[in-house]
Amino acid sequence: MKMIYNILFFFFALLYVPSFFMKGKHKGGVGSRFGFVPEEARRRLAGRQVIWVHGVSVGEVVQAVRLAGSLKRRFPRSAFLVTTTTAAGREVAERLLDPEDTLLYFPVDFGPCVRRFIGAVRPGLVVLLETEIWPNLIFELSRRRIPCFIVNGRISDRAFRRYRSVSRFLGRVLNALAAVSVQDAAMGERFRRLGASPERIRVTGNMKYDWQPPDGGEPLVERLERGWAAGGFFVIAGSTHAGEEEMLFNLAVRLRGRRPALRLLIAPRHLDRIAAIESEAARRGVRLERASCLTDGHPEAVVLDRMGLLARLYRSADAVFIGGSLVPAGGHNPVEAAIYERPILFGPHMHNFKEMAEDFKKMKAAIEVKNVKELETRLEELMSDPEKRRRMGRAARELVALHQGATERNAEVLAAAMAG
Repeated sequence: MKMIYNILFFFFALLYVPSFFMKGKHKGGVGSRFGFVPEEARRRLAGRQVIWVHGVSVGEVVQAVRLAGSLKRRFPRSAFLVTTTTAAGREVAERLLDPEDTLLYFPVDFGPCVRRFIGAVRPGLVVLLETEIWPNLIFELSRRRIPCFIVNGRISDRAFRRYRSVSRFLGRVLNALAAVSVQDAAMGERFRRLGASPERIRVTGNMKYDWQPPDGGEPLVERLERGWAAGGFFVIAGSTHAGEEEMLFNLAVRLRGRRPALRLLIAPRHLDRIAAIESEAARRGVRLERASCLTDGHPEAVVLDRMGLLARLYRSADAVFIGGSLVPAGGHNPVEAAIYERPILFGPHMHNFKEMAEDFKKMKAAIEVKNVKELETRLEELMSDPEKRRRMGRAARELVALHQGATERNAEVLAAAMAG
């Protein structure tokens, strides 16, 4: 089965690499993707105990950096390597990591690339966030007796159905890990059914609840809060996906006459879609401006065109819609809005945060809407009911507080492994 995996991976790489270069995704790290670690990174890591933490993209990178911070307090002399797969993840990591840490792109899971990368960085401990199950990497680490952990483990419904067809092979991969720390008992059962031995599985909670507000101010955020958004009913649609902006602009047009105080901020998940969003706004007759170029013309909507500012803006929102949930993209993390005690709404497609979404609904900390028409109705209700907004916001913050602490619990598990 391992040979079949490698053959399939090789042919996939042959198809993927040309488009990878044509789209410019190689910028800032093609070498490490193929296992070639820059000399500067080698020097920074040489002669020290290296702890390698990997998060595939933005959300996982935030968790990886937070976990690395917890481990640093326990192992201050260790060198920390953080890897990611996406350009967006790299951008976030560059902003969050300490200057002495090392940041690289994750190597592709092909034998020679993996061996070259591991040989160059020489890790003493490897931590993979969530669902980063890479057979060649895990087998090679096991062969070299380097402990490798999955933390904040989760497997989506779709991935679970797919993985069950190769559960015999996957069981070998999972049992080459030192341990799997999972978000909840249901996720632990999924890993067990895929072949992980029960003694390797630990329930440590969901690290996504441990998000903390960023320090310091940001001029663009303050300008939006004190200017365009001030005095209106400020709605943030965070991490939106293709198809949702059209619905939200239609909503804005319908509400324009009845609720002129509405201020809609669109924060797309991917900034390379901003031009398309602007075209969509023009087609719908919505006056839209970019946040970084905001004028005094009082646009009906603003599109956030900079990374890293969305969480800060949540603090001043009157209501928050979680993007990726009106279309089947799986939704996004509501914790950032919840910490600021904001009322939260999301659509029916929160499958990437299924358990979390259910908890928010049970606590009356969020409202699930079936479609954009219901979103419009619920927003109007919240506009007219400030006490309901406050109740929802308090419930959201209490729910988050109830579930926090998973990062420290995972750090304790990893520290024990290092000490042992």
